[in-house]
Amino acid sequence: MTESSQRLTATVPKRTQVAVISFLVVLFLAGCRMSVPKGASEAITLMTEYNKQGRHEDAIRLAQEWLKEHPDDASDAGRFYQQIAMTYLTKASKDTAHKDEWIQHAAAYFDRDLSVHQKADADIELYVVGRGFETAGRFSTANGCEYYGRAVKAFEEEAPYIQGDDFTAYGKAVKLASIRQANEKALERVKAELAEAGCK
Repeated sequence: MTESSQRLTATVPKRTQVAVISFLVVLFLAGCRMSVPKGASEAITLMTEYNKQGRHEDAIRLAQEWLKEHPDDASDAGRFYQQIAMTYLTKASKDTAHKDEWIQHAAAYFDRDLSVHQKADADIELYVVGRGFETAGRFSTANGCEYYGRAVKAFEEEAPYIQGDDFTAYGKAVKLASIRQANEKALERVKAELAEAGCK
């Protein structure tokens, strides 16, 4: 430390030094604030990139920031809740020490997804959520039976929404028969997993 900086430190009260340092930290953090894409699709694409890079906290923070900036956009909120839930499941698969904590977060976000989702004909949201709860059941050491049970409920509730031949999503025709088969197989599989786990 130079003589002049020592003199400055000696003359500036400790309280002022702390205040200046705190101010600089706030400025630094504000400058590092995450840039959030305006469009939902772009934000979800960026979340996917973050997850591929193992930057799960950044993916979650990005989604939460997007939701804060678009509080009235209920149509896209469900997609973000679903993506956050899946990110937490990815964290659970890698972090065994905090696995059940991440699974609880995932379940909470799947619940938020369902709370804003408007069900309609040819709706596969319950199937996606059911698969999420199935994964949660498989990963969980504490509440596997609960998550398997919720998966069964989601798959059973899905059945009426995937009747008919096909539907159009994102400009593409999707055959409902294959989704029905996937839902039926998932339901059978989870019921078997429930029995194998000794759940009542």
